[in-house]
Amino acid sequence: MSVVDLPLQAIKQSDIFQNDLLLEILDLNGEQLTYYFEDKLIENPFIEFEYPIEHRVNQVPVDRHGHEADPAMDQQSPWLAQTLETFLYEQTMLHRHTVIRDVMVALIDYIDDQGYLPYTYEELAAKLHQDPIVVLDAITLLQQLEPAGVAAYNVKECLLLQTLQDKQAPTRAAYLLENFFDNLNHQDYAAIQATTGLSEAVIQECVYYYHSLRPVPASLFESRPVTGSIPDVKAFIDQDQVKLEFNHQYYPRLKFNQTYYQEMTEQEDSDLQAYIQKHYHQYQSMEQALKLREQLVLAASQLIIDHQKDFFLKVTPTPKPYLMKDLAEQMGLSEALVRLIVMNKNLMFNEVVYSLSDFINVSAKVGRSGLSALNIQALIKNIIHEQGSAITDQAVVELLAKDRIMISHHLVKRYRDSMNNDQP
Repeated sequence: MSVVDLPLQAIKQSDIFQNDLLLEILDLNGEQLTYYFEDKLIENPFIEFEYPIEHRVNQVPVDRHGHEADPAMDQQSPWLAQTLETFLYEQTMLHRHTVIRDVMVALIDYIDDQGYLPYTYEELAAKLHQDPIVVLDAITLLQQLEPAGVAAYNVKECLLLQTLQDKQAPTRAAYLLENFFDNLNHQDYAAIQATTGLSEAVIQECVYYYHSLRPVPASLFESRPVTGSIPDVKAFIDQDQVKLEFNHQYYPRLKFNQTYYQEMTEQEDSDLQAYIQKHYHQYQSMEQALKLREQLVLAASQLIIDHQKDFFLKVTPTPKPYLMKDLAEQMGLSEALVRLIVMNKNLMFNEVVYSLSDFINVSAKVGRSGLSALNIQALIKNIIHEQGSAITDQAVVELLAKDRIMISHHLVKRYRDSMNNDQP
């Protein structure tokens, strides 16, 4: 049993879904939490803020190159930081080589920045000069990849894909999305109940679940600014074990002014007492949500560290293959919730800050063609070494195609840029 199992036993998924406040802050980093508090709690007379952005961000360690340590920037990073494009490509290359796989690779270029596919399969078939049925099959397979909801045509399909792929989703969640999306969108739950005969409790359970879904499937791989690389947790070696602690010093702190609260409660004014209790409960709710958030972030981080122990102990140069569904299964929580927990969170180890999402990868996994993404990157490096740095990205694409390795010139450029950053 992992140490994270103990606190998680006390957390029910249904309770998380019903905690709108927790869902609002679950995917925020320390800086975003500060702005959130200023917006939501600034009018609460009993809450005082302590700002880490002004007093502690300058304490974030920098790496040997003099900038904040971040996988996307660190020239010593041992593997390529994830983007939506690379993550989809690496998962696609795990399939055996077929025409459908080649079309999947080509389709990745047509997925927009939000993770949607803004063309019909007929339009894409015309663009790619492929059989429409082959393109439709390729889209169907792309939609089974992570992040859940990718390659959807619209918001409804995006949410439906997330729900269908989530083993922890409520039983009726997909059915209601597919058949009553407009009613759900307009919060017309009475009409749903009248038509389906489902109880209010069943419908509400699904509604709570929908709150954890995200309409932007690419959000896990949004570019992270330098200010976003504040470490949420710190990992360290203790007797050949990788352990971690939460970095409270980089988070905004809430303090309750008990003295002022006590003075106000002594006033004999019913309206004032109602005002006081409202703001007191607001503070209590936020404190509870923050504690649950910390517990969930620690639990997810510990499982990631346990899985990637060999990487941290330098037994292997790259992280092991790991998907969001693997982490969700270990936590016993919905993939949608786990995705929120991982988003915007960073881990510091040996003075280098990594994004937790970069440990959700399949770079080292060997596909049915006998190659991994790391193998393909090595092949690109060898081609450039043999042909010279003047070789174009398209020429690299054509040479790889001779070995039945399909890749876009955009991805070749991405990998080449990473290789250039690795040069001393």
